[in-house]
Amino acid sequence: MTVNERPTPPPEVDRVEREALDELAKRDAATLREVSAYLEEVAAWKERREGAADESASDEADAESYPDGVPERATVSVTEIAGTEYDYYQWREGDEIRSETVRRS
Repeated sequence: MTVNERPTPPPEVDRVEREALDELAKRDAATLREVSAYLEEVAAWKERREGAADESASDEADAESYPDGVPERATVSVTEIAGTEYDYYQWREGDEIRSETVRRS
């Protein structure tokens, strides 16, 4: 891109987003950098919120199905072996890592 060529917006943006980008492009470089930093913070905040929402939904679903002896804080993953699915629970007790595998029903 040369000095006189203006960058083009990503093709994924809709009309409203394109209008906002056109309006921002009229601002000075310092303002654009401040807005950019703000938008990065907003994006990181949204990712954290989405991750927290996913975790809490996952934790609620998994907490109901924890077998006896497996603490609620255990990490749960699903493993398939020879066509059969298993829940794999893993947690820490002091310095030791404990695990349990249970066939999914």
